Amino acid sequence: MATFKTLDIRGLSFFNAFEQTSKAFNKISKNGALEIILDRKKNFTDAFKAWAKSRGYRISDIDDDHRMVRLFIEKVAPAKK
Repeated sequence: MATFKTLDIRGLSFFNAFEQTSKAFNKISKNGALEIILDRKKNFTDAFKAWAKSRGYRISDIDDDHRMVRLFIEKVAPAKK
């Protein structure tokens, strides 16, 4: 069963936000997703997108409005050969 978790990191410094995101994402199972809610003013979206890509994860959606940014990262299972 896939896991879906939401993590609100608004108001945190980049390093605290990154640490909490890494810990939360490690608890997500394969084919699960983590929704990260980011401050609009401290927009770390590009940094988290680069982190996800470097780890082989997929960005499934970005919801950007005037109050916050919601970033959805999926932990996809490797393709079978």
